[in-house]
Amino acid sequence: MKKWTVALMIGAFMGLLMAPAPAAADVQFGIKVGGNMAKVTGADASDVYTTLKNKVGFVGGVFLAFNMGPIFTLQLEGLYTMKGVTMDYDDGGTAYTDKIFANYVEIPLLLKFRIPTPGISPFVFAGPSVGFKLSEKFTRDGTDVPLDESLLKGNDYGAIFGGGVNIGHHFQVDVRYSLGLQKVIDTVEGETPVDVKNGVWSATIGIAF
Repeated sequence: MKKWTVALMIGAFMGLLMAPAPAAADVQFGIKVGGNMAKVTGADASDVYTTLKNKVGFVGGVFLAFNMGPIFTLQLEGLYTMKGVTMDYDDGGTAYTDKIFANYVEIPLLLKFRIPTPGISPFVFAGPSVGFKLSEKFTRDGTDVPLDESLLKGNDYGAIFGGGVNIGHHFQVDVRYSLGLQKVIDTVEGETPVDVKNGVWSATIGIAF
């Protein structure tokens, strides 16, 4: 199932880039930048640590928007996004802070519903996303901890929900939540997968050309 999800997302990405734009579509290319507040979710996310805190990071990349008339837009994005979590542990005698940093290339495919008001046009959107891990890092109390093996899986996938506003024809602001559906902690073969997933709030500003 996971391999099919990744393959379909890559196929959609390549197909949209190579396919000729429909005559009725207003096609825009753009760039966007913003910030993340990331924290892991899932049934096993807080089994050991007493406090889970957001990790603040960067998100940015490019998008290709196919405006299908005044209401619907299909938007394909390629983003560099920083995920992870800060975890505090305290059992009354031992206290430390662990941080997991992970950087991904993420490809969302979003369907946007726009309210075609003049000037400022609100919109909502949803769609699937797939991510590919570029790097990871683990620290304890600010000191890097070498990893003999990868802590996180090499890919991630999930669903994105959000909303925002178009300002004129070239500017957009959006806020979204990326709901991770992949159990991202890598486990030894034969063990029960650990139920820990990525969850990320993002806010971005985009410029379309």
